[in-house]
Amino acid sequence: MKKAFRITAIAALLALGIWIFQILFPPEEKRIRRLLAQAAEAAEVNPKQNPLFKLAGANRLVGCFSPDAVLQVEVPGVQMRTIHGHDDLLQAVTAALAGLQEARIQLHRVHVSVDPGRQSATAQLVTAAYLNGSSEPMVQELRIRLRKIEDHWKIVQVETVKTLGR
Repeated sequence: MKKAFRITAIAALLALGIWIFQILFPPEEKRIRRLLAQAAEAAEVNPKQNPLFKLAGANRLVGCFSPDAVLQVEVPGVQMRTIHGHDDLLQAVTAALAGLQEARIQLHRVHVSVDPGRQSATAQLVTAAYLNGSSEPMVQELRIRLRKIEDHWKIVQVETVKTLGR
């Protein structure tokens, strides 16, 4: 009986140790998914939101990107737009958020592939943006390249994936 109790206690301690290790040191894919979720959350705008909170959201969003980030995104109704670096990105995000009363962003079909050296990764996902109370989302497929900078994942490139219909 005593031996069974010891074995159970050791197994429980081992399981607890593994669980704590995973919390303190999550897998790279999980860290990247968390970064992407934080970026989507930072891009959201609530109705009647104070303009200072919109600016804070823009700064949080830009903080998810590397200083030399490049975005090549196709905005419906507008031709392909390329944005280089933090300053251009902050200016573009601030202008976009200023014109929105509401924005909800959802990420779907997120697939993350971490390179063998664990210093770069690629994420492919579908975004659905519900803007200004619309029930019809603006949907885009994106390819995102990430790089680990000072032990933090940062977005270095975003590009719209062209589908056959476009």
